[in-house]
Amino acid sequence: MEDSELKLQVGETIQLQPRDGEDSRRLHGKIIGYLPGASLLVTTPRSRDKVMIIREGQPFVVRMMMGNRIVGFTSTVLRSCARPYPYLHLSFPEEMEQIVVRKAQRVPVKLFASLKNENPDFQSEKPHSATVVDISTTGAMLVADEQLGEVDDKVVLTSVLKFAGAEKMLSIPAFLRNVHADHTPGAMQEVNYYHGLEFAIEDQQDVLTLHGFVYENIVKSQSE
Repeated sequence: MEDSELKLQVGETIQLQPRDGEDSRRLHGKIIGYLPGASLLVTTPRSRDKVMIIREGQPFVVRMMMGNRIVGFTSTVLRSCARPYPYLHLSFPEEMEQIVVRKAQRVPVKLFASLKNENPDFQSEKPHSATVVDISTTGAMLVADEQLGEVDDKVVLTSVLKFAGAEKMLSIPAFLRNVHADHTPGAMQEVNYYHGLEFAIEDQQDVLTLHGFVYENIVKSQSE
């Protein structure tokens, strides 16, 4: 396989999933270098801020994002190094599989969130609580037990996203594009309100975090 085909980027996050035993955890590292046809250098995964012990010869399924593709291949640990910092030599892939991610592909999630609306008719002292049930790089679907706004309202969605083993709280500016009520049959006749959001993110770091979170969940859904 040619390096130009892989288009490796130093600093990119990769996912490592053990192939041996019953350990199906998805670990994360970053590409720090490579020699085509020889090895791929990645930082050693961490767990609870501690460097994990990765044995030489351990097989992994490796996945990473490249543009609008999820690339996957099998690899083994050629060498585990501790100096000058913890990193791994992985065998360079001979074959790979890829999945094309369609634009704005949504993934199902369950994220606790809050929504703040600039519309005076829907303002309150505290942001309204809600649940994000699906999300993409361009928008999300939010469910709440009350209507949180009207179409075209400018809002801010706040939630904690877990990506590459870390958590980051994002406050995402957005526009409310649709609202509809869903009546749940039963004695209580509960009503859930679904809110379709279109993101309007300007902060580049927040954009990268959101893309990483969405793509990581796409990878997870494809590998299960």
